[in-house]
Amino acid sequence: MKTARVCLYAAPQGQRGVVLIVALAMLLMLTLLSVGMFRSLGLEERITGNTREKQHAFYAAQSALLYGENWLNQGNAGLPVTCAGTTATPQVCSQASTPAQAALATQAWNTTFGTSYVPPTAIAQNTIAQYYASPQFGITYLGPDPAKPGAYLYQVTSQGYGGNSNAVAVVQSVWSVGSGGSCISCAH
Repeated sequence: MKTARVCLYAAPQGQRGVVLIVALAMLLMLTLLSVGMFRSLGLEERITGNTREKQHAFYAAQSALLYGENWLNQGNAGLPVTCAGTTATPQVCSQASTPAQAALATQAWNTTFGTSYVPPTAIAQNTIAQYYASPQFGITYLGPDPAKPGAYLYQVTSQGYGGNSNAVAVVQSVWSVGSGGSCISCAH
């Protein structure tokens, strides 16, 4: 009877497990790469969301500003009053009762200054629920227009919010009203 020889391949001493270590290292690199990509995508998503909310705030402030300018052009401009807080109807405030620029840009106006602006159509009123708060505007009397006799300068300031309290925009314009007055320094 013949016996069959069985030859087993034996790896050299220095090469045992090298393939396993290389495969694990490649798997680790791929894992780190994919985790980095997911973190990057999450950051880009947050940036996009913040940009969208800032645009919503700007457009809300812009709409209130345009309403305030239109209100002035409808013959409502007049002498200023001392404004002590927000009102349901627009009013022209004196410079002394208008908050400082830093306060207008950083504080909520709910008790200090301005008039809430509610868009006139039902569609726009349903959309206002998507905002943190209704946009507001305030009008400040600046005095006679030195360039146009019989005209007066008014500063219209408005504030709008996006979907949260962190997305806020403040815009201003200066209007000359009377004797063919128009926007002097529109910072829209």
